[in-house]
Amino acid sequence: MQKLTERLSACDEMIDRQGRIRGPWGPVMSAVREIGPEELERRAAALNRQMGLAAPFGTTPKSFYDPLPAPLTAAEFSWLEAALQQRAQMLSATLEDLYGPQTLLRDGKLPPALVLGEPHFLRGMHTATSLASPRLSLYAADVVRCSDGSFRLLRDHTGVIPGLGHALNLRRLAASTLPELCRTGGLRSLRPAREMLVDHLHREAEGGLVAVLSAGAHGGPTQDMVDEALLARALGLLLIEPGDLAARNGALHMKTLSGLLHVALLIRGISGIDLDPLEQGGRPGLGIPSAFGAIRAGVLTMLNTPGTGLPEAANLQPYIDQLFQPLLGQEAMLLRASEADIAACSKAPFVTGRGYTPAPLCFRLFAWNDGANWQVLPGGIGLPIATPEVETPVLGLKDVWVLDEEDNLYTAGPPPAEPPQHVSFLAAAHLPSRLADNLFWLGRSVERLEAACRLLMLAVPRLESGTSLPRDTAERVLLSRCLAQAGLLPAEIAGGGLSGRLLRQTLVRRRPITGLMKEVGRLVNAASERLSPSMLATVRFALHQAAEALPNEETALPTLLSFAATFAGIAAENMSRDGGWLFLEMGRRLERGETMAESLAILLDARPERLEPGMALGIELADSVLSYDLRHAGILAPGPVLSMLLADVSNPRSFAYQCAALRGCLQRLGAEDDAEAARQLQQDVANLAGTATGLRAPLIQAGAKLRLLSDRVHRRFFVLLPEAHTLEEDEILEAAQ
Repeated sequence: MQKLTERLSACDEMIDRQGRIRGPWGPVMSAVREIGPEELERRAAALNRQMGLAAPFGTTPKSFYDPLPAPLTAAEFSWLEAALQQRAQMLSATLEDLYGPQTLLRDGKLPPALVLGEPHFLRGMHTATSLASPRLSLYAADVVRCSDGSFRLLRDHTGVIPGLGHALNLRRLAASTLPELCRTGGLRSLRPAREMLVDHLHREAEGGLVAVLSAGAHGGPTQDMVDEALLARALGLLLIEPGDLAARNGALHMKTLSGLLHVALLIRGISGIDLDPLEQGGRPGLGIPSAFGAIRAGVLTMLNTPGTGLPEAANLQPYIDQLFQPLLGQEAMLLRASEADIAACSKAPFVTGRGYTPAPLCFRLFAWNDGANWQVLPGGIGLPIATPEVETPVLGLKDVWVLDEEDNLYTAGPPPAEPPQHVSFLAAAHLPSRLADNLFWLGRSVERLEAACRLLMLAVPRLESGTSLPRDTAERVLLSRCLAQAGLLPAEIAGGGLSGRLLRQTLVRRRPITGLMKEVGRLVNAASERLSPSMLATVRFALHQAAEALPNEETALPTLLSFAATFAGIAAENMSRDGGWLFLEMGRRLERGETMAESLAILLDARPERLEPGMALGIELADSVLSYDLRHAGILAPGPVLSMLLADVSNPRSFAYQCAALRGCLQRLGAEDDAEAARQLQQDVANLAGTATGLRAPLIQAGAKLRLLSDRVHRRFFVLLPEAHTLEEDEILEAAQ
């Protein structure tokens, strides 16, 4: 503790002018002393590991979390709350005027050349009348504490509001890793304010869909996708991308599995300049055509409206700071910080791997317009300010604490007289088609990877044996044909002459397993927002282990199978049986059934007296050797083998099991016709168990039917196009007449 005090003696956020620890920091530093510096650094590492689990799309978090908070007293926050409310009210009035009557320009309060020449002034959002909702609904301000203890404004955030997701989640994550700090008492909760914000959003939407709009993988280098994902989770909203949206009849709709769902309110994470490429130009893949028109027509509410980033322009700030008196008839409470104020602003301790580092501190506080007043979140995030002595990338974000008074200032949640009317959310029906598509193909890709590994593990030792016994030669021919069918080696080298050495050389040259792993990794990242943090961490760890073993694809096969088993276990035990799981499961069952049909069509393509090598390989490939030995004492016969591989619904690797599982998923999604097709296919293939001849053609046909069913699923749920119609002969004749 003594070394910590020596390092922080100049940090006036914690130390007052008399050299004593300020009141708000007393309980915090007592808890820090009990934890100890080494344990505190371990806790900080654990806190940031939890934060990394929330990173969507495979991105690396751009920010770190610092375990030490930045406390504010109740009196300090009360003054800041009033100052932020006043400033937000002034900025809102300024934006309403600039995009409406423009009296400030005509009266000379703002220079027209600067306003109209600013890129963030979007002429397409200028309207003759006010919009249905305020243009500025979310606001954030960065403030610093000066040497005399007063607060000054560092910058406004009026367009895209950065950091709100971190502010709403940091407290929860810190409480799980540093409960000693949170037990110090007197801390005002964020929960009532968050509940009131959620209630306001759903009331504004009037039963429509509310979502957080992210640029996703198309965002620029400054976009914090982790913050947007955290915001969506904290508010219980969907995280969507521009590609999920379509304009119909002047309104925006989200492409879901149940069709187009009207979007009523969006919290945007995309710059207004890029939002509507139809009116603004810009990158078409990033924006949403017709978004401006939907906002002007009042059928879409966007927080904040495009163009609200105008007050952030540096050229306009001196003029905007003079508008309090003309617009509100008041003097500004929160003055802008000068360069001297910033140079002498207060410092706070930050935990690093080298101990504790003092750095200038900026408080970022957030406010929202509830339709009548501006509400200020009783907390926020503390950010380090870059100086020549301090590298901010190595310092973390702090949780801003607001210490409570004895009297409670909030009631729990929204007023009970008018309960919020939340959107009825059916996870399967309202799942964005993009996410369903990613999960569907993730299931297929994992199964494809597992099937390739099982086939190679079966083939490599047999091809290396080099024996010339008839049975061994027959097995090598069958396996080489299966490898060619699976795309693991060229068809021209498949045959009895394939050796283990040639197979290894082909794997080194073509690297098919590496390609399958890359596709699995891409789809895991694309579907990460539908996996919980613990699920995502487990899957990524197993994927990383498999990737490390990949340079030698032959020896990596057990590790790759371990990843497939981990993934299957996560899906079976951690995912609820609706929404995304249905499409993940459908992808797995379609791929496994199709692979099985294609492999068995090769293995069982022989006369009954020559079926034994193919039957033995089929049982091994289906990982059913133990079950078959227990039931039939290991005696291979066509009837029992075909029954176990084709008709046994209790065997997870039988064709019948795949069809039954697929039928169940399709029934839950309301695709009764496709479910009936899966049932009929199951029955047709089960009937093959009674015969041992002519199996190749019906099995090939079964695989083709599964591919057709996959195409129908894709068309029904992902593309949202009507089913293709084929004219019958009588219709063709009628049309010709």
